[in-house]
Amino acid sequence: MSTIGFEEREVFDDSHRQYRETVRRFFKHEIEPYYREWEKQGGFPAECFRKAGEAGILQAGIPEEYGGGGGDFLHHVILHEEMGYSLAGASMGGGFGIDGSSYLILAGGTEAQKRYWLPRYASGETIAEACFTEPQSGSDVAGFRSFARQDGDDYVLNGSKIWITNGSLCTMVPVVYRTGRSEAEANGLSILMVDVDTPGVTCGRPIETLHKGCAIETEFFFDNVRVGRERLLGEREGGGFKQVMGVLNDMRVAEGARYLAAAELAFALTLDFVRNRKAFGQRIIDFQNSQFRLAEIKTELAVGRAFIDQMLAKIKRNALTGIDASMAKMWLSELEFRVADQCLQLHGGMGYAHDSPISSIWTHARVHRILLGTSEIHRVAIGKSLG
Repeated sequence: MSTIGFEEREVFDDSHRQYRETVRRFFKHEIEPYYREWEKQGGFPAECFRKAGEAGILQAGIPEEYGGGGGDFLHHVILHEEMGYSLAGASMGGGFGIDGSSYLILAGGTEAQKRYWLPRYASGETIAEACFTEPQSGSDVAGFRSFARQDGDDYVLNGSKIWITNGSLCTMVPVVYRTGRSEAEANGLSILMVDVDTPGVTCGRPIETLHKGCAIETEFFFDNVRVGRERLLGEREGGGFKQVMGVLNDMRVAEGARYLAAAELAFALTLDFVRNRKAFGQRIIDFQNSQFRLAEIKTELAVGRAFIDQMLAKIKRNALTGIDASMAKMWLSELEFRVADQCLQLHGGMGYAHDSPISSIWTHARVHRILLGTSEIHRVAIGKSLG
């Protein structure tokens, strides 16, 4: 299994391969020996980010002038893939992938904001996750209620956000809030970068989820939170929706790459299991039913690999569309869960135990069909584009 992920892929070059080796080595030595204990404790420590920064795996795709590794977005994709290839990565949930919020700053921040924040992301000093989803409306922008009003040189923010990855570890949260006059006015969205120790900011208790790993998800509450004008992302109000959607499309493809990697790991683990497990006098892999299912999975994974690499090639050419991103996120999340479910079935009762690796992959795969837009939302978007 150690070789999966290192196949020759035209979309990647030698620098990408070297970075993958660095990330995998980091997970092997710094994460995998400890994640089971972190599961018992209810979360992994913030120290992981500092160690990841020292290892050079954070912000590898951010330009060197902003403290990053000077690579491209595909380096960020590799970080997502390696979390998919690791059982510890599955347990960590969003894990180190939260540096997606840094791409909001890279895409829409002022020069001063980029030079201040991005090096702090790269070192692990800043742990941040974009606050987008709201309890009453999910990802429905028209239903957002978080609102900020100007008061002199400050903004006063009120509202709440939910499903904040690594929320209790965050030191800063970019909050998507409303400034427009109309609730349906997408152009009335902006982003404020709020320190979590600002008076009026409250991080709720970790949300207990179906996936009992060491991931941390929380809710944030903002009660008359006062922040300075310099914390508005960009030069002016009203650019939040465009900033979010531009970054979100690339992130959906990066997540899709992670989903496929997790499906490949599930397949590799299952092959090992059925080759060694016996039932009724023969190995499970010797049953025709097992062979047919595994043959279908192997073929689907090959199709998924060609598909995701096509999407990555579009990102390199700056040619990715919103519909491309929707197709990638929807289809690959569905593929991951389908593969994980079939692989768990081939494990029989042994696959249902919490300590079973396939169980961890299956439970985490279930939420991937929901986050970053449910499969149903993406089907609607894809369908509307056909008219």
